[in-house]
Amino acid sequence: MPRTKTQDEFTRPTGTVIGHGFTIHAARFTCADFESMRIDGTVIGNIDIDGVLNLSDTGRVDGNISAGSTRIAGRVFGNVSCRNVLHLASTADVRGDITTTTLIIDDGASLTGSCRTHVAADDIHLPA
Repeated sequence: MPRTKTQDEFTRPTGTVIGHGFTIHAARFTCADFESMRIDGTVIGNIDIDGVLNLSDTGRVDGNISAGSTRIAGRVFGNVSCRNVLHLASTADVRGDITTTTLIIDDGASLTGSCRTHVAADDIHLPA
């Protein structure tokens, strides 16, 4: 299948990287100005990013995620809200509710929770 414009945003250079083996404990982790972030380690707490979040297959988030676009290949224990595209890779394991405008799910991805798609971007906010 040819790559689409929305899939290409996940291959752009990353501004912030939380490396494999690192654990970040934060009530809320924010990254503004549409910067991109890749998580190879663990974040315990909520993530709020205006740009692109790429959670690798070694990455884990124990908290809610709110992002412009998100690619999940690792594990998420919390709700995920994306204002653009949410891509669940084949190794993704999400245990929480999803709200997004566009959803891509690869064969093998796991979702335990509810899913709302085609939601207007202005109506998507981080769950309380």
